[in-house]
Order: sequence, then C-alpha cells, then structure tokens
Amino acid sequence: MMLNVVIDRPDARRLPSRHRFAVARLIGYILLGRARSAVERPEHLILSIDRDQTAVEMHLTAFWAFATTACYIAASLPFALPLSIVLSVPLAAAAIHLPIVLGGSILRAFIGDGNHIKIVSVITMALLLIASSYVATTRSWARFVAWLFFAILLLNSVAAVILWLLRGSVQSAEERCVR
Repeated sequence: MMLNVVIDRPDARRLPSRHRFAVARLIGYILLGRARSAVERPEHLILSIDRDQTAVEMHLTAFWAFATTACYIAASLPFALPLSIVLSVPLAAAAIHLPIVLGGSILRAFIGDGNHIKIVSVITMALLLIASSYVATTRSWARFVAWLFFAILLLNSVAAVILWLLRGSVQSAEERCVR
C-alpha cells in the first residue's frame, strides 16, 4: 500500500485527489486555483492524499442516500404522512444496511476477504437508481425526491466530464501545490 502525504502545506486541503466525487473534486480544483499561500504556516500539518478523507463529502453523501431512501419508504407506507415519516427512519436504516450485510456475505463467499467498498457502493447506488426510476414515474410526492436524485447524478456526471477535459490542468495544479 502506498501512502501519500503532504506535510506543512495548508493548501493541500483543497486538492482534488482528496475527494471521492466529481463535484467535490471540481470544487476543490476551483478553490485550489483561488487559494493564496498562507501567511502563517502551521507548526506541523500532515494531510493524507486519500479520496475518503473528506468528512463533509462522505457525510453529505450518506445523508443524501439515507434521506432519499426514507422519503421513498415514507411515500409507500399507508399511514398519514407524519407517522410515515417517523416510521420510515428506522425502516430506511434497515433497507440500506440489509443489502450491505447480505451482499457482504455473498461477496466474501465468492471473492474472499478484502476491501469491497467500491462494489458495495456500486450496488447501493444501483439500488437507489432502480428505486428512483420507479418512484419518478409515480404520482407520489416522492417523485420530486427521485428527480432531485437524478439531477444530482447529472450534476456529478457533468463535473466528471469537465474534470476529464481539464485533467492536465488539474494534475499540474496539484503538483504545484505539493512541491
């Protein structure tokens, strides 16, 4: 395993390679270009260059998936909306974790031990995509949540294309920052 770290460079917080999703990488690239060197350098600052180190990005994504699932469950329950919302919170937690637990057992049986974060993430997003496709075609209030889900996916796709087009510029900006 290769460990990439940046030492005593506060600007490295904005490196696009420290973010998982394209929108966050694009925002990081824009902020990196606008950053000025800090006048006061920290005494000791060590930042890892790992895509999973941005807590805000990870928490927002987890909340988005959870809230989307909870809305779909609340819309499908036959109770009044306030009761459906209350019941949908624990049901959404179970609905999200059930495929992970069952899928993890199957993955371990076929693939073995290891880091299966990417596979689990793809499965989770695929299930949300399938559920959103269904909910978007209904007349429920949750169809707006489904269309918001698709809008966020589209936004991330557009950011990925922009980053691909700017890949040389992004790489040189990162290299300037870590030198």
